[in-house]
Amino acid sequence: MMQLFFMHVGSFVAVILYFTLAGRAEYSPAGVRAALLVALGIETAYIWLARRAGELKQFDAGLWALFAIGSLATSAGVRPVASLFEHYSPALLFTTLGLTAVVPPLLGREPFTYYYARRQTPPWQQRLPEFAAINRVMTGYWVLVFFTAAGLAASAPTDWRFTALFPNLLTFGAGMTATWWLPLVYLKLFPPELPTAIEPLLMGMPLAFDRKAAGDGRAVIQFRVSGAEAGDYHVRVEGGRCRSFAGPAPAPDLVVHTPDTVWIRIARGELDGGRALQDGLYRVEGDLAVLAKMDEWFTPPRGARRTG
Repeated sequence: MMQLFFMHVGSFVAVILYFTLAGRAEYSPAGVRAALLVALGIETAYIWLARRAGELKQFDAGLWALFAIGSLATSAGVRPVASLFEHYSPALLFTTLGLTAVVPPLLGREPFTYYYARRQTPPWQQRLPEFAAINRVMTGYWVLVFFTAAGLAASAPTDWRFTALFPNLLTFGAGMTATWWLPLVYLKLFPPELPTAIEPLLMGMPLAFDRKAAGDGRAVIQFRVSGAEAGDYHVRVEGGRCRSFAGPAPAPDLVVHTPDTVWIRIARGELDGGRALQDGLYRVEGDLAVLAKMDEWFTPPRGARRTG
C-alpha cells in the first residue's frame, strides 16, 4: 500500500494542493506566491519521506525544482517568471514532467520509467536486453504525451478544457494505458532472441505456451539446473494456462535434471533434445509422456529469433 502511494500518489499531493490554492485565489500574484510556498514545503517534506523509504524518483526532483523556481521568482518579484506561473501553470507543470522525462537519458542517466518498471516486473525480466529497450521506447512515448499536454494547456490558458480536461485525458488515457499495450507492440515489431541465460529461459516459458495445443492437459514440470547458473524452477500447466515459479515443486509429474548450458542449447535449436537425452547430457524422472508433449506445448513466440 505504501509503495502504491509513493509510486502514483505522493508526488502529486503538492501539485493538487498548489492548483487548489492558486485557483481559489484566481491566480492573483499573492495567491500564486502563497500556493507555491505551500507546495514547496509539502514537496520538500514528501521528498524527505520518499528518500527514507527508498522511493525517491526523478519526478520528485522535477516537481520540487518547479515549485522552488516559482517560489523564488514570485518572492523576489521577478515578474516575467511570476507571470508565467500566474497565466500558464498547467503548461509549466506538463513541461516540467516532459523535461524530467527527456533530460536524464540525454545526460546518460536512467529514464524515469525504470523506477516504475523495476517495481512492476520480476527480476529475471529486468536482466533481459528488451527491458532496457522497452523502457527507452516508453520514455520517448511519455515525452511526446507530456509535451503535447503542455502544448494544449499553453494554447488556451483560460479554457479549463485545454488546461485540465484534455491534458489529463491524454495523460491517463493514452499515457497510463501504454503500460499494457506498448511493450506488446514493441515485441511484435522487434521479436527478441531466445534468452541466453537459464533463468529467463525457464521463467519465460509461459510466453511460449500454446494453450490450444495443451488443451485440457495438466502437468507440473520441475527443472533442477546445475552449472554456473544452478537453481530450481518449475512450471505448472492446467486449465489452458501456464505459470512459472522459482524453486522446487512439491509433487512434480516430471523432473528434468540438466546443466544450464545444455537446456539453453536445446531451447535455442542448437542441440537436438532427443539426441541429448540419449547421449546422457541431461536426464529425466517421472512421466515421459509429459516430456513428449513439451515440444507441442511450448514453441517460441511467432517471429522470435532462434539459432540453429
